[in-house]
Amino acid sequence: MKFYFTFGLVNQPFTGGWVVINADSRAQACMLFRAAFQPNDEMLNCCSIYEEREFKRTKMYRENDNFGSSCHCELGLKIEKK
Repeated sequence: MKFYFTFGLVNQPFTGGWVVINADSRAQACMLFRAAFQPNDEMLNCCSIYEEREFKRTKMYRENDNFGSSCHCELGLKIEKK
């Protein structure tokens, strides 16, 4: 599943735009967000979290713009078995 973490204009990892995180659940997506962008357990430092189907209904998606930015990066967890 894809989760879209959106950002505002101040005091967040990015200014505007969003990050896409591929995960099995919202909880896993939040864990990956924290690991990448905020290594403490405080409240998530983003504006909103959308599932893919929800995000595709937003003006941000349709116009590929959120405060002058779009997608900053896409992350996921890859587990390799040896």
